[in-house]
Amino acid sequence: MRYNVTYKVKEMTSVAQKIKNRIKGKGRGWAFTPKDFLDLATRNNVGQILHRLTAQGFIRQVSRGVYDYPRKHSSMGDFPPNAYNVAAAVARKTGDHIYPTGPTAANRMGLTTQVPARTAYVTTGKPRDVQVWNVKVKLHRATLPKTLTRPLAYMALQALDNLGPDYVDQKMIDKTLKHLKPADKKDIHDNLRYIRSPWLADIARQLTV
Repeated sequence: MRYNVTYKVKEMTSVAQKIKNRIKGKGRGWAFTPKDFLDLATRNNVGQILHRLTAQGFIRQVSRGVYDYPRKHSSMGDFPPNAYNVAAAVARKTGDHIYPTGPTAANRMGLTTQVPARTAYVTTGKPRDVQVWNVKVKLHRATLPKTLTRPLAYMALQALDNLGPDYVDQKMIDKTLKHLKPADKKDIHDNLRYIRSPWLADIARQLTV
């Protein structure tokens, strides 16, 4: 019996070290759920290890069932959790993807200077609210094809769709094209038939040349 107990303790210690190594390897700021470690141990064992690492101050719980490896400041202590990383961890748990909302995508693409005031993302999964400490992060339902696999391809269409047909001109299209790699253009081309909006489908075709 003592041998079995000793073996289980050693096994849990080994798994705990593997989990710590994975967390360190992802870098500070990474957010995760127990599912990110289920290749290393059972859900129950992973949960126990994450609980212990939280108690040790190595990681922290930042949302329901979500933890992060906090970024640290030399004098101010831990930084607040990154909302996008937390939302991404939630999406990863269910096998979904998240992308910037239309206004955020348009800003990042340089198509507008307006900065969204609210923290929100688009998800290919179920829309929901994710509480990250005192901030509520909204995950909206995706309106573009879920079959898009390249983040930049999705973001480009999201940005143009947000601007609308009255504001998208050749200058906007050219600006967007500068961000796209051949693989992004191919992703858009392969999904043209799934774009429901006729005007956006026409614009998307111009992004594939």
